[in-house]
Amino acid sequence: MRVLDRTIAVTLASALSVIVASPALAQVRTERADDDGVWGRFGSDLVLSIGANAGVGLGDPVVSARGSNDPTFSLDLELRLRVIDTAGIVIAPEWRPDGASRLIAAVDLRPIFLARFLFGATSSDRYVDLFLDSIGFDLGATIFAPDGRVAVAWAVGFGADVPLWVPPEITGAIALRLAARWTGAGTADVWGPNRAVDDWTIHAGLLVRFHANVGLATWEPARYEVRDPP
Repeated sequence: MRVLDRTIAVTLASALSVIVASPALAQVRTERADDDGVWGRFGSDLVLSIGANAGVGLGDPVVSARGSNDPTFSLDLELRLRVIDTAGIVIAPEWRPDGASRLIAAVDLRPIFLARFLFGATSSDRYVDLFLDSIGFDLGATIFAPDGRVAVAWAVGFGADVPLWVPPEITGAIALRLAARWTGAGTADVWGPNRAVDDWTIHAGLLVRFHANVGLATWEPARYEVRDPP
């Protein structure tokens, strides 16, 4: 146990030192590069990502007909739309062969980019920055019909995107999505199923992201000129 405790302590100390030293290292690297760490986000209004994931469902079965806690296969498609790649929405239909298919609708929050931008921290490497900025969480609802009627449960997810290919002009990217999502509802929940739900979905897949400019940054209400009466 002492060896394990020492290993954990050394790991935590190393991680802390990296966190403390990262702003200084980022500043040094920034002085040697012209990159500002924004990576094209201010040149567009929205970031759209489309992905396909495969994974396993673990935990208390949603469908009572299953009658077991055995892992089950899952396949889902994700559509994410974020403003400045920081906050937005996610819609993800998930299919399961055991009948526990569901639809996830949630808010997608990724606050690291804003914090990094405000402190002027960048690694000057688009792969590293985009990976760090992709770390975030989802908060919303899971909609399904386990008992023949529509029910709603909590959906809380977290994950990150590992960039596989990012063009120099940063107009898009291809990444590996690694994530997990919890679905939960109690028997007392008004819109919940007839039985409690408590399961996890762990999945991975590929996603493609695009930068879109729909004019949100330049939109403004109509202006009127007020003139004195003659």
